[in-house]
Amino acid sequence: MAAKSTFANILDKETSHQNSPMVTALGQGIYKAVVVLKNPTTGEDYIDPTGRGRLAAYIPKLDGNPSNPMFFQHASNTGSFGQPDKEGTVIFVFFAEVGSVTDGYWFATAQQIPDIVSGGIRGRPHIDGKGQGEGVFKDIGAAKVTPVSISEAEKAEEDTENSERNEVTAAQGIYSDYLRGSSTASPRRDANYKIPQGPKTTGMRTPGGGAVTIDDGSIDDTGEIHAEQIRITTASGASVVLDGGNDFIYVINSSGSGWVEIGASGEVMVYAEGSLSMRTEKDFNLRADKNINIEAGENINMRSVKTTKINATEELHLRSKGTQFLQSEAGMNVDVGVNCLVTTGGLLHLNGPIAQKSELILVDSMPDMEESACTELKETIVSVLPTHEPYIRTQAKELSTSAYAIAAASDNGLAKAGIPRSSSGNPHR
Repeated sequence: MAAKSTFANILDKETSHQNSPMVTALGQGIYKAVVVLKNPTTGEDYIDPTGRGRLAAYIPKLDGNPSNPMFFQHASNTGSFGQPDKEGTVIFVFFAEVGSVTDGYWFATAQQIPDIVSGGIRGRPHIDGKGQGEGVFKDIGAAKVTPVSISEAEKAEEDTENSERNEVTAAQGIYSDYLRGSSTASPRRDANYKIPQGPKTTGMRTPGGGAVTIDDGSIDDTGEIHAEQIRITTASGASVVLDGGNDFIYVINSSGSGWVEIGASGEVMVYAEGSLSMRTEKDFNLRADKNINIEAGENINMRSVKTTKINATEELHLRSKGTQFLQSEAGMNVDVGVNCLVTTGGLLHLNGPIAQKSELILVDSMPDMEESACTELKETIVSVLPTHEPYIRTQAKELSTSAYAIAAASDNGLAKAGIPRSSSGNPHR
């Protein structure tokens, strides 16, 4: 017979609780309880194996103790969920039925300091020898560790430790950017003005540090404008910023190796440290009412399966610092409407010696998806070919169609096709 889980043992103890004098107090109000995450004797973790948010906790007022916790179910508004992850967190509990010790629910935490910003709110940096608050960063605010008590919150900002999130924003390149980097969105911000304001912020934060923060914006005593923003931020620092006051949308990954921004004037900017790949199964239309500038640090390759046309309403200039090659594997027609001038710094050969041939752009095949079936694009010059999902996001150009099919079909296919699992754990991402 398998050993009972820790929570199963707790449930067994409920029988003994039934004979406790505390039973007569149940169902008569809301109590403070203290969360217990580990068995103080065995060190076992109190983790709900069903993932329903049940907590082990004891009620000091009813003579509870951490060695003999009770088992509380999770009660919340429909669709919302959050669970404390710190030992000793104070929660509010109640018992739905008078005299029923097994019908206890927890529904809220006693949070002294609101915490709705991923990575901590911005403040005056603590001088810790890492460069924050020094040199060119002397007047640049830093994300701070969130205090967990009122006494910690009353400490001077510069005495509060800097958050580890500063290393993330520094790597992303937005450490000094108050609109895209650290945030001041906290109810304490508005309450601490000389003329206190009601809270302009709301949101929620997970135990691991992910957060959804909504800030209606405000102006502090110095005249600094705190932007109207909605932020969605992961624990690792990847974020989406919707800025209403400055009218931009900004998306960045946690390493800063890629970001996208839609600006107030309608400009769209995309940065990719790696490749930028686009693909359409129909027409791709590109137009600029002014100029189009295309520049490559190395080569530019263009190829069409059928006809290539280049028209200019005015002049057409082709110029190179090196040799030019013009070659046709069939006929060639040259039609000049007025004069034709040919100037050469040396000899002009019209029929020999044999001219050097132009370089052919090499083509290869790439795995593709058509109508949810694995297939192959036979001839292409691209090195990355986005497809209909499921698209395997890898530079595996050498994958054959059969290997692609294996990888797309199942988790086990990743190993067979030689593709490492992505950090997201999704074989198709």
